[in-house]
Amino acid sequence: MSNQQLEENQEEFQNKHLASSLGITYDELCQLEWDIDINESNDGIIYGYRIIFSEDSPKKILKKINGIDLSGRYIYLLPGEVENNYDYYNKEIEWDIHSSKQLKVLDNNLDNVLSLLEVNTDEQTKFTFYVMLHAHIVAAMESYLSSTFIHKVTNSDELIRRLIETDPELGKEKLTLKNIYNKYESLKEDVAKYLKNIIFHRLDKVRPMYKSVLNIDFGDIDWLFKAIEIRHHCTHRAGLDKEEEKVKITKNSIEELVKNCKDLSELIEKSNMEEGTIK
Repeated sequence: MSNQQLEENQEEFQNKHLASSLGITYDELCQLEWDIDINESNDGIIYGYRIIFSEDSPKKILKKINGIDLSGRYIYLLPGEVENNYDYYNKEIEWDIHSSKQLKVLDNNLDNVLSLLEVNTDEQTKFTFYVMLHAHIVAAMESYLSSTFIHKVTNSDELIRRLIETDPELGKEKLTLKNIYNKYESLKEDVAKYLKNIIFHRLDKVRPMYKSVLNIDFGDIDWLFKAIEIRHHCTHRAGLDKEEEKVKITKNSIEELVKNCKDLSELIEKSNMEEGTIK
């Protein structure tokens, strides 16, 4: 691979990561024009980014962006929502495909949160502490949902086929006789990368994909949609909503969120066992 091809791959990779953080597709991002302002200290420490969209960008796409400013042209993102290490990403893909420890990782994260809840802190510090724990729980659950789906699908020819047949975007790609064998050899990795790019942070996509491909119905998960909404305030406004009021996070709400996450993961694992899709 030439240096130019490598740079193009890395740029596409970064833009797909940015699209996922914004809550839109890569194709939609490509229709936008934007500049990036960096918020950094004098010694080069990056605190975050401000994405500025041009006035010519399609309004119907801008309206889809999670957390965009009321003007419809600005959004503030954390470094991890803009930056993504290319080599680390590929290692993550390999782990998603080959590891079956998703539940163990989730349970460890959730149990650690419960242990941290017992740490004594003063009242002024407690809210900040709870904000961090809430964001950590949601991130752990999103990672579990994403990685579990990728692992199950990429290790089953039947599920890969079901995904391709039911997903409108993935099914659009056309193959020629010239490249069909090359595509087949990299199919598992290509599917994993596609899923990694579209379903992380996108519960609206995760839920129907679990249903159509794995035949797993999450049931009522309004609690998770709400938790994700609160997490947005935690990561972008340090726990304050748009009216600069503290979001409602308490020890009890964190304990309840942990329980709900454990219940949902148990439902998924039980359903997989019944369907015989666990490897």
